Amino acid sequence: SPERLVAIQRVLQVMQDTDATDQNLAALELHKGLSQAGCEVRTLALGPGRTGQLAQLVPVISPSRHSVAAYTQLRTEQRWADAVILQGTGAAQVAALLPRTVPLAISLWSEPAEFQAGKRVSWRLAKSFRAGAQLVVHQGDALQFVNRAFEGHRSNSTASAQSAAVTQPEPRQPMQPRQPSGVHLIHTGIESLQQTAPSSAATSQATARRRAAKQALGLDPSAMTVRELQPQAVSRSRIRRAISVNVQQAAIMAGLNFIDGHLVGEVEEELLLAGTDVVVDLSCWDGPSVELLQAMQSGAVAITLDLPAISDLIEDHVTGRTLLTDASLDSRLVAVMGELVSNSSRFSELAATGARRVEAEYALGDIQARWLDCLGAGLA
Repeated sequence: SPERLVAIQRVLQVMQDTDATDQNLAALELHKGLSQAGCEVRTLALGPGRTGQLAQLVPVISPSRHSVAAYTQLRTEQRWADAVILQGTGAAQVAALLPRTVPLAISLWSEPAEFQAGKRVSWRLAKSFRAGAQLVVHQGDALQFVNRAFEGHRSNSTASAQSAAVTQPEPRQPMQPRQPSGVHLIHTGIESLQQTAPSSAATSQATARRRAAKQALGLDPSAMTVRELQPQAVSRSRIRRAISVNVQQAAIMAGLNFIDGHLVGEVEEELLLAGTDVVVDLSCWDGPSVELLQAMQSGAVAITLDLPAISDLIEDHVTGRTLLTDASLDSRLVAVMGELVSNSSRFSELAATGARRVEAEYALGDIQARWLDCLGAGLA
C-alpha cells in the first residue's frame, strides 16, 4: 500500500554468500524490483561463497558468515534500514542474535523440502518467528510444510498481530482457505519484456530474430533448439535423488539442435534466450529459477520434472511439459521432444500459454509490491 511504501524507504537484503545459486539470483531480481519501486536497497553477503560468481555485484561484509565480524557488521548495517530481508536460514541464524528494531522477512528456498524430510526448525529461526518475523516461500506446495514446521512456534500474540499479514498471488481456482498467519507465498519475480500486440508482422519478426540467433550460435536455423539448465547449487535435502539424463543425446535423437554447455558462459544471455525453442530443467526441486522464467518469457517451451514445487508454473500440456520421475526419463524426454517437433501449432500454443503464465504471476512489478506488503505487515 502507499502508506507502507512511505514507511519503508530503505531495505537491507542479506544473502548468505556470493555463489550464483537460484536463491541469490532471485534476490538480485528482487533488489532490482524494489529499487524500481522507489526504495533505496542494499544487498550484502555475510561471507564469500565456494565459487563467488556474484562477488563483483554483491559486497561481502565478513570473511565468514560464522564469524563475529558477520554479527557486528550486520548489526551496523541494520541501523540504516527501515526493513530487512534475509535470504535463507544461513542469514537468519546470524540475524536472530540481533535486536529486532525493524520489520523482518525471511525468504525460505530449499528449507521447506528439508522440513518435509523431517528437519526441525532451529531455535534461532523459531525465536525470530515468535518475535514477529514474516516467512516467505516461493511456491504453493511449500506452504503446508512451513506451516506444519512452525505451528508449535506460534505465540498467541504473534498470531493475532499477524492475522492480516498473509500475502498470496491471486488464485486461478476458487478462493482457498487462508493460510495461518506469518507465512507468505510470493513467487520469484523477473522483469517483464516489452510485449507487442499479436500480428503476422510481429510473428514474422520474432521468427527472423530466432533464426538469426541460431545462426550466430552456429546452429541450424531451420531446426528447433534445446538448452538444458544446469543446477546452480548442490541439493541438501534428503528427499532428493540424482537425476541422470542425457539431454544432448535426447535432443539429437529427436532431431533438435542442442546448445552445448560451454557456450552458456561465452555468449550474451540475450542471444541464448533468442535462440532457444525448448528449455529442459531437471533440477527444479525448489521451484522455478530466474533462468527458467526468463526462457519461458522469451517464448521457449519448458520441459521439467513432474514435481509439486514446479506445479504453480508448469501444468502439463497447458504451460509446458513434465516428466514423471518414476518413468524412463531418457526415452520419455525423446518422445516429448519429438511431439514438439512434429506439431508446430501445439508447440506455439504451449510457448504462448507459458509466457502468459510468467507475465501474469511472476512479473517483477507485482512481486515487489507483495514483498513491500509483507514487510509492511511488521509495521502494523
